[in-house]
Amino acid sequence: MNPVKIYACWVYVSDLQKSKLFYQSIGFQVKLTDGDWIEFNLGETSFAILRRPPYKGEVRASKTRIMFETEDIELVYAELKDKGVRTVGGIRTEPYGKLLTFEDPDGHWLEFYQRLPPCI
Repeated sequence: MNPVKIYACWVYVSDLQKSKLFYQSIGFQVKLTDGDWIEFNLGETSFAILRRPPYKGEVRASKTRIMFETEDIELVYAELKDKGVRTVGGIRTEPYGKLLTFEDPDGHWLEFYQRLPPCI
């Protein structure tokens, strides 16, 4: 099999413009808009939001984690708090890095991740 990589991760949203403004407010830059699809530029992998078609029913919040890597998780935490973004707990440290879970307008749980320096 040829090597694969993730092109994009996306979540359904109920209000496309509200969610677009939310993600822009936390620093995500729009890469592409195509109808009910808005893709944000995060380097090689894109994160996108998609308005859920009414015939598919209401948006159900997902607790599946999508991690966005950052170099300064404490700064991200302060900025999210200043903007009134709901966080789930605070910053926690795991053996592989620091994590901060936050919630978008539809209740999806997403995370910021900061690598820990290698142990010598």
